[in-house]
Amino acid sequence: MKHGFHVFVVVLAALVLTGCPSLWNTELSDKPPSAEELFKTAESQFDRKEYKRALESYERLKSAFPDFKNIPKAYMRIADCLFNQGSYDHAISRYLQFIELYPNHKEAPRAKFQVALAYFNQIKNTDLDSSVVRRAADSFKALSGDPNAGEWAKQAEEKHRECMRKLGEKELYKAKHYVKMSNYRAARLAAKRILEEYPKLGLDEEAKELVERLKDKDK
Repeated sequence: MKHGFHVFVVVLAALVLTGCPSLWNTELSDKPPSAEELFKTAESQFDRKEYKRALESYERLKSAFPDFKNIPKAYMRIADCLFNQGSYDHAISRYLQFIELYPNHKEAPRAKFQVALAYFNQIKNTDLDSSVVRRAADSFKALSGDPNAGEWAKQAEEKHRECMRKLGEKELYKAKHYVKMSNYRAARLAAKRILEEYPKLGLDEEAKELVERLKDKDK
């Protein structure tokens, strides 16, 4: 027994003297991470597309270290995590929060683009309520006219055109539906709206054909 005890003491002493990590880090393992460590963890999780875990890490960072230099990025990343998970309404709220807090930040134009894109991604097809399409169109249009938006302004302009075409397609859908119902007057008015409000989007020819075909219809 004494021999065994002596062996244990010798081994323990050797471990301590050689700096065994499992012994030295026991106390350190309970130490909360620094702001930089927490941020790096969150960024790593985000890069691995572990958005739920990254969201929790960014929220923890924001709460524990509100004055940390990368807090603006944490706000953006929180919104990005929600967006990438398809939680568009919550993402919109967080992007708008970022814009309100950091209106002159270099990421503000992207935040505005993401708000519009979150609306855009909720568009299903032409027989749905056009209010979402209109919100996306208005958001893209506002950004496309921003001289400080850089590359995001150009992308917003292209997306705005897509939105306007979708609105025009809905008018065409309505016009055809009215024709089936023999409501020719309503069909003609819908076709005219395409020519007046959504011109040069690839729908003009079909709209003109409808207007011409229905011009002598009284109903």
